[in-house]
Amino acid sequence: MRLITLSIILTLLLIGCGDAGTPGSGAAGSGGDAGTGGSGGTGEFTTMLSHTYDPIEVDVGEELTNICQSWVLDNDEPIYVRKVRQTNEGGWHHSNWFFVPEAAYPPDYDVEGPDATLEGTWKCRDRSFREYLAAAAGGVFFAQSTQALEELQAFPDGSALEIPPHSVIVGSVHLLNISASPIASAITMEVETVPADDVAVRLTPYSFAISNLRIPPAVDGVPTESRTAMLCDLRAPFLEHLQEDVVDYNVYYVLGHYHQWGNFFNLSFVQEDGTRETIFEIKNRIGEPIGSIIDPPMNNNGAPMLRSECGFINNTDETLTRGLQYGEMCDFLAYTDANLKIGASGGSNDGIPDDMVDGIEVHELDCGPITGFKAYAD
Repeated sequence: MRLITLSIILTLLLIGCGDAGTPGSGAAGSGGDAGTGGSGGTGEFTTMLSHTYDPIEVDVGEELTNICQSWVLDNDEPIYVRKVRQTNEGGWHHSNWFFVPEAAYPPDYDVEGPDATLEGTWKCRDRSFREYLAAAAGGVFFAQSTQALEELQAFPDGSALEIPPHSVIVGSVHLLNISASPIASAITMEVETVPADDVAVRLTPYSFAISNLRIPPAVDGVPTESRTAMLCDLRAPFLEHLQEDVVDYNVYYVLGHYHQWGNFFNLSFVQEDGTRETIFEIKNRIGEPIGSIIDPPMNNNGAPMLRSECGFINNTDETLTRGLQYGEMCDFLAYTDANLKIGASGGSNDGIPDDMVDGIEVHELDCGPITGFKAYAD
């Protein structure tokens, strides 16, 4: 999901997992229903498009990064995506998928050889692939929760993700083989689309990432439970990019991310007086999806701020910081109807708790730089 600062990434989607807590607990404040945590939507799935990517070979104990895979959609008209379902054969730690123009990542024949193709498997660095550039060039298509073998991303009726004509789905993938044998594992994506006439809302993403995590270690062998939160004020990007002095939007889907020490995620609207209204809250176990449809969509009710919070149980003797397999993260993705793409990163973290809640220390971080731009001109 890659140490990348989300002050420039609009939709960094490393979607996570935790190894503790109660699986499948979801919650929402009034005006919305987050449903069951990790449900990713309900109802039947009608496959309109499907693609199985090349199998990737992973040796025992091997960890693979710098691998990209692409799927050429061959679409002459926009595609309106209501649902995406991924299934894989194991070993997929996580993967992030974007839609980009066909011209965004052409083969580099000098580096990759004469047989390189637009669709297939390639080294990300060979085509100068960066997640934040893919997000800016097109948008986020799907993100896999850590080690989830099957996962569904679904949006409420009337809303969809618009994929422009002549697009390619490109994913950066992270594989880890903890089994006793080598594997060759593939991922399959199925897509349910809807006609343009059925789309009243074109969705756009918000994404926050706390870049400066400092998760306190165990004390005398006793694991330490803590939480880290970040509060961001959205008034400035709404005014600058939409010329709106009132922050007004609905949330349609939320996807959180943390790693093996994570045990809790909460996303809330925050009023000027500090009042919070929960959009989505979950505790889950590693390998379980951590995204959920918000149906009906939930309005911010004038709240100008958005707060994300992750909980951790650190059973090591080291302070955990941001990282991949042996580090932690606290990120989220939300799809909204604001016609505004927003990315934000965390500010400074002195490691000193700002509050205690039910005996758990809470670290409150100021929002770092916020980057945003209008998604659709019309």
